[in-house]
Amino acid sequence: MKVRERESYEYAAVSAAASVVIDAGMIQRARIALGSVAQKPWRLIEAEQALIGKPIERALLAAAVDTSMREARPLAHNQFKVRLAANAAVRALEIAGGRR
Repeated sequence: MKVRERESYEYAAVSAAASVVIDAGMIQRARIALGSVAQKPWRLIEAEQALIGKPIERALLAAAVDTSMREARPLAHNQFKVRLAANAAVRALEIAGGRR
């Protein structure tokens, strides 16, 4: 998923990718990566681990993603990307989990 300033722009301000394995309504495995926020894709490993055994519910997804976002160290002029990236990750998880 790409978040862009304008649809016509090719380069994303932030991008997020997510994959989930769900069994009996609970997340068994999750993979989340962010792009355009560091020199290489950033895996949200803490969030992936926090989501195991949880249902696809927005509040739970957001809380898990926020655990990983505490590690973010934005530069002076791109602090807005922290919240933007977190929201993109939650949305990507919802899409991967069939909630959107």
